[in-house]
Amino acid sequence: MDLGWAWAAQSYYPGFCLTFVRHQDPATVAELLGGGPLELLTAEEADRVFPLSLPGSLLRCGTIPGWAFCYEDRAPIGFQPALFQRLSAGSDVVQVVKGGDGMNIARRVVDGQQTEEFEPRSASVNRGNEPTVLLATVKRVLRDHPETSGLVAALHAISEHVGGAVPRDVLDGPLLTTISTYTPADVTAPVSPVQHGRGRLLATFTATGEPVINRGRPSSGQSR
Repeated sequence: MDLGWAWAAQSYYPGFCLTFVRHQDPATVAELLGGGPLELLTAEEADRVFPLSLPGSLLRCGTIPGWAFCYEDRAPIGFQPALFQRLSAGSDVVQVVKGGDGMNIARRVVDGQQTEEFEPRSASVNRGNEPTVLLATVKRVLRDHPETSGLVAALHAISEHVGGAVPRDVLDGPLLTTISTYTPADVTAPVSPVQHGRGRLLATFTATGEPVINRGRPSSGQSR
């Protein structure tokens, strides 16, 4: 088992949305999510440049070979159907959402069609349109490693699909960062073409987008 995702199950990170987009670059992913120009910032610097008093979702973007990723743990928006369908136009999107209500969701969307959506657990049922890629891996991991959380199993399945992981030190280190003030009306904007290249106070949320509580990001003096 890849231990690079162990951080995701920790209570320090009560809610987040992590999205991977195939053959895409961070700038285009941020633009499609309603973000502005990107700045290379650590997580600590991002909290200073984009203080928690600002409305919107903090987008932390990077790449692994063949994919761009976007991590959101402040008022996430990437799990909204209009946005993950927009991101998937001409491409492949895989995503894991950790909800503040205890519900976690894994999904895959290919060129606007949701092929997989399920809660990652041993008895999961796919609510997508098939074919499945992630679900079988999640069930195998939970069968072979019953001590593993469904959330970590889903992230491991994504690792197998995209060919890489995003450890916590990568998320805390320098990443291309911006803030999005997306509203549902923005979805009428034209979709940008796919570019084939590489490149705090947390708004805890439910897997369906309903706010639950606000919790603070650990300060620099706390262990993560």
